[in-house]
Amino acid sequence: MPPVTGADLPSEVIAKVLSNFVILEWKHHGEYTKWKKGLVPPSLVCKYWAECIRPALFRDILLEDASDLHFLADIVDSPRFNGSSLNQSIIHIRAQSHFPPLPKPWLHHLEPLMARLPGTTFTCFVQRKTRGSQRSIPVTWPPFAALPRVPPSFYSLRLFTIQITGSELKSTTELARLVHSFPALQHCYFSQLKFLDPSPIIRARRIPRKVPRALWLCEVAECADMTISAQARLALDLLAAAPRLGLAAENPQWSALLDALLASVPSGFQQASMELLQSGGEDLDGQAPGKVYLGFSPTETSDDDQVFANVWVTRGDATPVRGEDAPAYVSAISLTASFAAAGDGHAPSFDGFREAAGSDHFEKLEFWVREGNVLDEAGMRALVRSVLRREQLTWALDRRVLRLSLCAHNGKTGDWEDIAYIDSRTLLSALADRSVPIIDATPPTLDDDEYAEYLSLFFEDKRADYLRRLPALRVERAKATAHLLEETSELPVNQVIDGSSTAYKCRRRSW
Repeated sequence: MPPVTGADLPSEVIAKVLSNFVILEWKHHGEYTKWKKGLVPPSLVCKYWAECIRPALFRDILLEDASDLHFLADIVDSPRFNGSSLNQSIIHIRAQSHFPPLPKPWLHHLEPLMARLPGTTFTCFVQRKTRGSQRSIPVTWPPFAALPRVPPSFYSLRLFTIQITGSELKSTTELARLVHSFPALQHCYFSQLKFLDPSPIIRARRIPRKVPRALWLCEVAECADMTISAQARLALDLLAAAPRLGLAAENPQWSALLDALLASVPSGFQQASMELLQSGGEDLDGQAPGKVYLGFSPTETSDDDQVFANVWVTRGDATPVRGEDAPAYVSAISLTASFAAAGDGHAPSFDGFREAAGSDHFEKLEFWVREGNVLDEAGMRALVRSVLRREQLTWALDRRVLRLSLCAHNGKTGDWEDIAYIDSRTLLSALADRSVPIIDATPPTLDDDEYAEYLSLFFEDKRADYLRRLPALRVERAKATAHLLEETSELPVNQVIDGSSTAYKCRRRSW
């Protein structure tokens, strides 16, 4: 069989292969730009190579000023565009504006381009060149300043993503008006913002109707003079989470849930990520069931040290009265256990969730541990130990709504899915009888710490292996404890009492 060369393949096939190498993630933009520059010389060799390569070059386009925009508009408006390989190849266009100095607004010139490219997603980035050295002008958001304020022109800008970094804004209400100006908006990312008036968003009566129904993700991070709690509430307000989930803003169950969750988040965390989802991928319209994801982390790049919760909202089975919808309520809460991994080995209190789970329709309070995550595993052991000692969550056990789950990452869907769990019945049985299988004809007796670790292994084979290794583990722990006591005894008495020893500090984290 004769060898096959690129010239023997249709240009569409080669273009598709090249497109599969495109790195679309923003954090890898440098690598993507370098990859595209490497393709430019081959695209100039001949017409055939140009037909193959140019679709990959134009798949993701960055516009940094008005001249870039006009240059692309000239290409798209060309009579030869519809019949060229570029048609249907432009997947994503990013309009990026750096300041200071403030550029001349040009975002409104995207409108004709959006009309010519209906299948293209548009993203806008606004970012300061220098961090903290110069002040931005309040409420001057380049390139938004020249946007027309009268519909329908205002609503024709089909932006899917907005990211603003380092701006100084007049108020959170002004930010909400900007977000609600784009009906196709899906994602919002705001970081290092400063508000002259950081008070909660003030909504007019018609504002909730203007919230983009497609908006499902909002992140707020590293905002000056704002606690992680305030940043989370701002993100939820921008999403209009409560009304879109069918909950009243003053719903006591929803308020108690937020208060309990935010009280468990470490004060040093800087990022709040909120997502609204609904079964089947439909837009949220106030008709439950729906789900809200609340995520917190120290930084944008932190993958291990996180707090996140999934909250399901549904409606009762009662027949609507006088044409009104049945009331919505929180039916289930799932949290990670990593934030329970305090350095002193004690889980934080979750009594605040008692009121949030007070509804008769509430089904499940679940704590997740991600497989292989050291912080999660330590947190789960601390949580199980506190439950076995009846220090907390006794009410959840009595109502049979408590569940502890081990989750694994599904590479196909990108979600965490539970693969094993401990339910309330298992925990209640453990409280009544802590017997374990006999290993080597000797029934082991486990203390609270050991039994918590035993249960937290989830699988029977891992638990049996733990019991076999238990004598050796006890010897190792005894040696470690003796070594720690020896180091502590060499310190002055006042340092031992006030907890300022190096050994103590290494084992304790501030939460």
